[in-house]
Amino acid sequence: MNNLKVDYRFSVAPMMGVTTPSARYMYRLISKEAVLFTEMLASQALHRGDCKKLLRKENIEKPVILQVGGSDISLLKYSTNLANKFDYQGINLNVGCPSKKVSQGKMGACLMKEAELVRDCLSGMREETSMDVSLKCRIGVDEFDSYDFFRNFISTVLESEVKIIFIHARKAFLKGLDPKKNRTLPELKYEFVYNIKKEFPDIKFIMNGGLTNIDDCIEQLKYLDGVMVGRAVQANPFFIKDVDNIFYGQSNIEVNKSDVVKKYFDYIKMNIEIVSTYELLSPLLALCFGVPGSKKFKQEVNELIRARDINKLEETYLSLIAA
Repeated sequence: MNNLKVDYRFSVAPMMGVTTPSARYMYRLISKEAVLFTEMLASQALHRGDCKKLLRKENIEKPVILQVGGSDISLLKYSTNLANKFDYQGINLNVGCPSKKVSQGKMGACLMKEAELVRDCLSGMREETSMDVSLKCRIGVDEFDSYDFFRNFISTVLESEVKIIFIHARKAFLKGLDPKKNRTLPELKYEFVYNIKKEFPDIKFIMNGGLTNIDDCIEQLKYLDGVMVGRAVQANPFFIKDVDNIFYGQSNIEVNKSDVVKKYFDYIKMNIEIVSTYELLSPLLALCFGVPGSKKFKQEVNELIRARDINKLEETYLSLIAA
């Protein structure tokens, strides 16, 4: 079993369709210390599907956490054993995703209404491993949005003896809002998370939601044990270039953007016949974040992606970085 101690001061959030093995490879080239997460994988899919394909990762990714969705304890135990087998550094249960499809599979945020079931799921997962078993949740769901509800939920799930909880500080609307709007429209209530930390000081609570710059992240560490950032990293992978310095005290680390691009293109060339072109190339689009004329640049890049002209793509990105 994997006993690597993981430091959760800064995590890149699990994002469906985004935190693929290729994107995680790029993120690891930029930050050696940030904790990476897979996309959420349904425990049922892991049981029925091609595990080698679903759990593919590179050694460079460590530490990387497998995030799973589900509420069948036996399937979650099975998923935990797969996390052990495939050398993940932890496993995380998602009870925060508000997607209608996810809810229909009895996964995600709908489970916040069943705290005892979540507790039992986590207990079952913990029986299978010595690595970290953690939870990712919201502060409420639908009309269950009081602090008392949130506190009772946390109090119940902690009976499983989990020690690490990632909290998106918004409630989830299971009806009326799609997942994208659920990430922005419900009110952020950081005070819920600060208060729960005061009530359970021995538990690691990690803040997620609304963190759009490094200063926001640093501020959270005054109150909590770490931060988790998603869309800001998706939009601009170089968001994490100072994470090793600021959050992990690696003061001699400097990220060379050209080196990152070259190493990522080495990865693309090694995997171009193995991994889907879309997965390999989509993380590149975010590297032109904030660049003057980026709209025209993206059009040019999209044409090169369609043509699979990898060498010309590499030249284009290196000239962009140099400029």
